[in-house]
Amino acid sequence: METLSDAGSNSSTVKLIVTDIDNTVFDWVTYYVHSFTALLRKVETITGIPYERLASDAREVFTRHGSIEYPFLIQELASVDQHYGDDIDRMLAEAVDPGRKTFLKTAESWLVPYRGVRETLEEMRRRLPEVPIVALTDAPRYVAMWKLNKLGLLPHFSAVYGLADPRIPTCERNGRVKVDPEILLKHLQQSNFGFKGRIRILPDEYEKPGTRGLKTVLMDYNLDEDPAHRGSVLWVGDNLRKDVGLGQRLGVRTAWARYGVLSDESLYRSLHEFSPVANVHKNASFAAGSPDAPQPTHTLGEFAELLNFLS
Repeated sequence: METLSDAGSNSSTVKLIVTDIDNTVFDWVTYYVHSFTALLRKVETITGIPYERLASDAREVFTRHGSIEYPFLIQELASVDQHYGDDIDRMLAEAVDPGRKTFLKTAESWLVPYRGVRETLEEMRRRLPEVPIVALTDAPRYVAMWKLNKLGLLPHFSAVYGLADPRIPTCERNGRVKVDPEILLKHLQQSNFGFKGRIRILPDEYEKPGTRGLKTVLMDYNLDEDPAHRGSVLWVGDNLRKDVGLGQRLGVRTAWARYGVLSDESLYRSLHEFSPVANVHKNASFAAGSPDAPQPTHTLGEFAELLNFLS
């Protein structure tokens, strides 16, 4: 396997660093399984609807929206809708608000960067202030920036590229918006969390492992036309087939965040309780690869090893 130094890792060759977010700068699976399970348990306690029914309904909602990070999930659950009927105000106050707050409270313990990520980004900025650090994710733009802001990492990025923000749910029977006015206003304002960098919302069809998302980044930084320039781009991600594979197809250097591969089987089983199979494979890596999997330029034991690129 070729290492980063084999590929020419002196700082003058690095013109752009692009990194995935989930399971690359923080442990998304652990954070999301704990937080979402707590949310469903809270709704179960409030409504009496069994957890298993709520989880099954969640799979249907996630399938319909094509994302496991749909923020208006509770009010879209079929069993919750049936439980409250047209009493939207009661549903929002009694189930949605407590469920949302339970998710956020639980996330305080689990939504944390991997060891050394913050320090590494700070050191990259110090050593190479002219080199952009770009986040490229399959998460909705708002959700991605919310997570980076909560992680305290957003200011270290030059740009964030994500998918379209989620649509606002409405009641099919009367057309009423099923979101608390205060929360609705936050989403309609398209908050950027004070971010001063570039923000790009990509079409859903640009989702990985398709190459168009990363190709858009390269085009925006004028590193697309000349194949020789692509060797100065470092693309970091946790999924061999989805991340490393697309980087190889575009001819950029690839760093595989092996530390982001899930090893806890209980988390895997819990994720399957409420997530469609397609979303499980999209949002988590569960194996260290096989001989026929794309081979990265370099394998990272931890995020801080990227600093070897700058020495």
